[in-house]
Amino acid sequence: DVQNIQDIQASCYETRYLEHADSFASKLNKTAQSCFIAELNEQAIAYLISLPVDTHTFPALNAAEFEYCDTPTLLYLHDLAVHANYRDAGAGHQLIKHVLAFTKQQHLDHIGLIAVQGSTHYWQKQGFKVCCPTPLGLSEKVASFGT
Repeated sequence: DVQNIQDIQASCYETRYLEHADSFASKLNKTAQSCFIAELNEQAIAYLISLPVDTHTFPALNAAEFEYCDTPTLLYLHDLAVHANYRDAGAGHQLIKHVLAFTKQQHLDHIGLIAVQGSTHYWQKQGFKVCCPTPLGLSEKVASFGT
């Protein structure tokens, strides 16, 4: 549900990182199998939107239309957000476990993400390493996320 995702997103991000409903809907409609929601007492408390992409279909922040990729080279973790009231519930870690299993099931060799709002340390604790987007040809799209 896009509204639940936007509510969680609003509790987590600065205004400049908030995405419009049509941007979320485009991603969810085309990649529902790689997107996950965590619930507690039948209430959405966290989500992870991951997108099978290549360098040509890698989306900029808030892109109105997501271009689905038939032959992805990586799974892009576009957004992981845990509602501010449930940060200690372990939902983020569980969602990452689901996406790792999905990546293995889909035979994708790489997972990538863009760390925002000082989250680099969190992602490093999850096993991710910092790399430069320039060799991937993604500098312009990565720049859309700001610094």
